[in-house]
Amino acid sequence: MLNFKPKQLNWAMFFLLGLGYFSVISHLEINYFFKNLIAIAPIQMAAIIYVTYQRWKCQPPVG
Repeated sequence: MLNFKPKQLNWAMFFLLGLGYFSVISHLEINYFFKNLIAIAPIQMAAIIYVTYQRWKCQPPVG
């Protein structure tokens, strides 16, 4: 029997979520420019959240 670690399950969940998201985006009947803008938005938000988290995590304690 296969044993999955929580990290592997997270990667599988993110993969399926991303696959579904890009599948839905690819079938939208909108302008090509806006379709690309919408498709890349989650990647940009993830990058912003990651950088912000790293900065907050590395700040020295105040006081």
